[in-house]
Amino acid sequence: MQLSATRTALYLIQSEYNQVRLESDFIILSSKQCEERIPFSIWNGEVSIKRGLLWGGLQFFSHSKDGRRYSWLIEGLSWQSCRQFARLAVACYQKWHNNQCAQLHAFFPQWEMTFQGIERQPAYLTHSTLDFQLGKISSDLTSMEMTLDDVTLMMPEKMATILPWFTDTERVLQERNQRWMETELDNWKVLFSQIESSPLNLSQQQAVLLNDDNNLVLAGAGSGKTSVLTARVAYLLQSHLAQPEDILMLAFGRDAASEMRQRLENKIGLSADQVQVTTFHQLGLSILNHVEASPVTLSPLATDENLKAAWCIEWLKKHWSSPTAFKRWQKHLNNWPIAYISGDDELQSHVENPKLIDWIKKQLNQLSTFGGTKKSIQEKLVSHADYTRLNSELALVWPCYQAWREKLDEEGHIDFNIMISKAIDYVVKGKYQPSWKYIMIDEYQDISPQRLGLVEALCNRCDGPNCVLFAVGDDWQSIYEFAGADVDLTTGFTKRFPHSTIHKLNTTYRFNNQIGEVANQFIQRNPAQLEKALQSVKLKKSKSVTLSASNSIEKILDELNRKAKSIQSILLLGRNHYHKPELLSQWQKQFALLSITFMTCHASKGREADYVIILSVDEGQFPSRVKTLHIDGALTQSGDTFPYAEERRLFYVALTRAKKHVWVTYSGSGSSFVRELKDENYPVLIRKRGV
Repeated sequence: MQLSATRTALYLIQSEYNQVRLESDFIILSSKQCEERIPFSIWNGEVSIKRGLLWGGLQFFSHSKDGRRYSWLIEGLSWQSCRQFARLAVACYQKWHNNQCAQLHAFFPQWEMTFQGIERQPAYLTHSTLDFQLGKISSDLTSMEMTLDDVTLMMPEKMATILPWFTDTERVLQERNQRWMETELDNWKVLFSQIESSPLNLSQQQAVLLNDDNNLVLAGAGSGKTSVLTARVAYLLQSHLAQPEDILMLAFGRDAASEMRQRLENKIGLSADQVQVTTFHQLGLSILNHVEASPVTLSPLATDENLKAAWCIEWLKKHWSSPTAFKRWQKHLNNWPIAYISGDDELQSHVENPKLIDWIKKQLNQLSTFGGTKKSIQEKLVSHADYTRLNSELALVWPCYQAWREKLDEEGHIDFNIMISKAIDYVVKGKYQPSWKYIMIDEYQDISPQRLGLVEALCNRCDGPNCVLFAVGDDWQSIYEFAGADVDLTTGFTKRFPHSTIHKLNTTYRFNNQIGEVANQFIQRNPAQLEKALQSVKLKKSKSVTLSASNSIEKILDELNRKAKSIQSILLLGRNHYHKPELLSQWQKQFALLSITFMTCHASKGREADYVIILSVDEGQFPSRVKTLHIDGALTQSGDTFPYAEERRLFYVALTRAKKHVWVTYSGSGSSFVRELKDENYPVLIRKRGV
């Protein structure tokens, strides 16, 4: 039905609504300038008939919201027609309303049962499970041609408990899981009190129970991440969430994998024998051997750095025998020296230069890891400010990469990067069907994009439901960018894995609160690092970080030796190998009560000592001088632009190796790190000599 204003009215109400009609579940008001469609879900079914001297009118009202309601008025209509239209409109609305109510009465009990089941479910509620249930209800609403607001208007009291699951999903999900976790913690008191020599703290226990689709446990230095991994395996097995063969544990090195295997044997026993503990490389090799007809062979060139260096030398000699290639190198080195080598007449004598060969190896490794075509690499680099130089570098080393691939193909061998790439391909294409339900990764902050690609392929396998990813790491300790690690994969975990939960271990058992106050404040100056509060069990009133001159090291050692009542461990940490003190052997013999070891800061990761002395924190030394970015760095460069971001994390690692006290030694005014510690209100002691 449609009503229009009379001719007289049209003249007088030119800019106002002059036509109204019913169409399906809408009232449509029109004027010369516009048309407004009012759905029945907005209109509350109330209409007022206005009777004037010359004509009639209709006024429609909306539902009340926040104590206010809107209305729409159309005038200039025939009075008798107004009454007919109003009766028809109300009748249509009532029919629509009754139909909606009937549909709701059919669906709503199912929704209530869904959320009652969610609340009572004796398990951790995952994001994917909740999304699936919310999606089903959204589909129901679509089929009814209704929205959440429509249902809430019609059934406000009943929707009061359901609506927050849609409008405040993360909060409600977290609160529900917290209630479940409180009950579950009580159920597993015995396990958590006996799995280690000391009971797990509350934060560790909560981490063990965490069971979202994707989980990241941020484990600060000395916070007991290995205890969490061990206890989680025990919990999964004893709760019957998993059988041993359902669990895969990944480490980055054989030693770490061996240590984890030993811990499972010691703490859990025979029931954990079938839990697979392996490295990424061992996993990749096993996938290839499972799929391919003949055994896969890793090239000796890939496993022996000396053999690889020798191959690079032979390649370079042969490559430079070509006048065209040699001139290309000369031209590049004249513009941009590499390893302090320029393109002068002496270039041929550098064919075996260790630094040049090491540079070639680094570029070769990265090109192999990237695995793309030359064009795809150029596309990756084109936006870089130094693209001209980097593209010229690519022209130098691309023939090396091609020769490397040809060498492997000729001998029927592969390298580590090819192995991981092929493993990913086999999993994605379904040629390898993994059976794990739980994948656990230690030291997640060290993961590279390629290795994470393999993990994602395993988690999103073609056959069966997705498995649970449980990663333990610390973005504050991500220090291996040069080896392909990407800290953005940790700091951006929730972006990469939308169905995820991050949990933070909040207690360290290694260093005291004074060291913690300095270290935590220092690392969090970079806003890109994930914020967390790391409390120390060991409390001390006196400051435990001292800034001291480099020539005071022997005096520090002497005083520690005189005060020692038993053997005390000392770590001398240098940014580079050449920072190793010349007097180290003498000090090791001279101070009988001190166990003195020198390490680079990188090598010290995972180690601890009673006392730490950080050496040569000087300008250009620590933080290390910013070097020219080459292809290997440009292809792995983090999105974190904070100055010296990785060097800052490395310094944090050095600080947090100590249990009792740290000395930061330097010459002159020290580096920017020393100046920051002096000038930015850190709780440190400043000494020119000695302790």
